[in-house]
Amino acid sequence: MRSFRYAFDGMAYALATQRNMRVHFFAAFIVILLSTVVSISVLQIITVLFSIALVITLEMVNTAIEHVVDMVTVDFHPLAKIAKDVAAAAVLIAAVNAVAVAYLIFYDKLNPIQWRSMSTLLQPPFISVLLISALCLMIAVSGYAVHIRLRGKGVHPSGSR
Repeated sequence: MRSFRYAFDGMAYALATQRNMRVHFFAAFIVILLSTVVSISVLQIITVLFSIALVITLEMVNTAIEHVVDMVTVDFHPLAKIAKDVAAAAVLIAAVNAVAVAYLIFYDKLNPIQWRSMSTLLQPPFISVLLISALCLMIAVSGYAVHIRLRGKGVHPSGSR
């Protein structure tokens, strides 16, 4: 259970302190919400969720790399710059991929807009439940991140794992 708490702390820290993480999280929220109301296949939903997970994961890895580099050196060093730039490039590639996936999946669905009826959305298919659960998790993590930010903390209290 402690490992889950540390992971949740890390995700909330990234969301509370990293502007780009908040942008990615907001975009993911919108895309997941859109996925619940527009008819897309299970394979398309899997592709959307994988793209979202990839971007958010790489943003957290980027944050971790930046912090480790900053911990090791405060002076400019070309290798430190390379580490940070490569990590940022990984996020950029994943984000561009996510935009391409969203375009390919949603363009035809939104032109003209083809919305599911509310009766279809309210039925208990697994996909709707999964997507709504993902939205709830994102809202919970966002609230936790705001709580951390308001407390003025952002580091794990023990200082180590």
